[in-house]
Amino acid sequence: MKKSILFLLAFTISLGIFAQGAGNWTYQNKAKVSTGLDYSSELYGGFEQDNSGYYQTNTYNWSNYGSNDTVIYLDVKALMNVEPDTYILILGLSQISENLETCFELIDQRIASFISEGEINQEDVYVDFISQTPIFAREKEKKIFSKKYVEVPKGFEIKKNIHIRFTDSKLADQYLKLAAKNEIYDIIKVDYIVNDHKAVYDTLRKECIKLINQYVADYKTMGLNFEAMYKSMEETNSCTYPISRYSYFSSYMPTNYDPITGNDSEMNLVNPNEKINIFYDKLPYNYYDIIINPDAVTPVVQFSQSVKIKFVLKKNQ
Repeated sequence: MKKSILFLLAFTISLGIFAQGAGNWTYQNKAKVSTGLDYSSELYGGFEQDNSGYYQTNTYNWSNYGSNDTVIYLDVKALMNVEPDTYILILGLSQISENLETCFELIDQRIASFISEGEINQEDVYVDFISQTPIFAREKEKKIFSKKYVEVPKGFEIKKNIHIRFTDSKLADQYLKLAAKNEIYDIIKVDYIVNDHKAVYDTLRKECIKLINQYVADYKTMGLNFEAMYKSMEETNSCTYPISRYSYFSSYMPTNYDPITGNDSEMNLVNPNEKINIFYDKLPYNYYDIIINPDAVTPVVQFSQSVKIKFVLKKNQ
C-alpha cells in the first residue's frame, strides 16, 4: 500500500528594519521595486513563496517510488545579511556651451574642483564620458513666395558620469554636498560591493546542512528510520542588492516650503515629486529557516541559500 506522511513546521519571524541609500536610477525602475513583487523571481533566489502572511511552512513529503522504495525530501532555506566592504557612488553632470572647446573646459573644471575638494584619490575615481551632442535652434528662412524653418547649430552639450569608490558610508553625505557645490545634482545610483561571495555561500551551506542533520536526529527520536540506500543534494543560491529592494510610498504630510519662500504667498513652488518617497524594503524573513545577522540597520546585501536533501531508503522486505 502506498502511504504519504506530511510533516508541517511553522515559524513566525517579526519584521521591521528601516534603512536608506539609493539614487535616481531607482525612480526610473519603479515597476521593478513596487509592492507587487514576484516572490518566485531571481530576487528571492527562485524560491516559491507566497506573501499572504508572515508564517513559513516547510513541507517534507514521504512518497513511494515503486512498491518498496521510500523517498524523503528535506528542504532548508537560509538568509544572511552582509554589510558591504565597498561602495561605488555614480554622479551625473552635463555642460552646455556655444562652442565645443569651452564646453569641455567648463565640465572638466567642475569635475576637477569636486575631486580636489573631496580629497579623492585618483585610483578611487573614474570619469565616464557619456555623450557629446549638438544643440540646434529653429530659425525662420524667408523667401520671396514662402517661409520655412531650418535647424541651425547653436552649441553643444557634454555629459559625463563620475564613479567614486569608498569604504566609509559616512563619506557619501560629504561627497553629495561637494557635488552640489560644483553644480552636480544627479545622483544616479550606489553600488554595494561584497568582496568574498564564496565565503558567504560556504557559511550558508554549512548552516543549512547542520539544520538538516538536526532534523534527521529529531525524527529518529520519533522512530523514523533514515538509513538510506543513497542520498542526493540540490542547492540554489542568490544575491540581492539594496538597489533592487527600494519600494515606493506616497507621503500624507504636506510639504512646508516656508523656509524657501520666506512666507511669501505670491511665490508658488512646484515640486512634482513632493509626494513620492522610497524606503529600503529588505527581503522578508518569514520564508527562511535560518537568518544570519537579522538586525542589520543599514541597507545590506542579502545572500540566500536553499539546500534540499533526497533520501532513498532501503527497500522494505
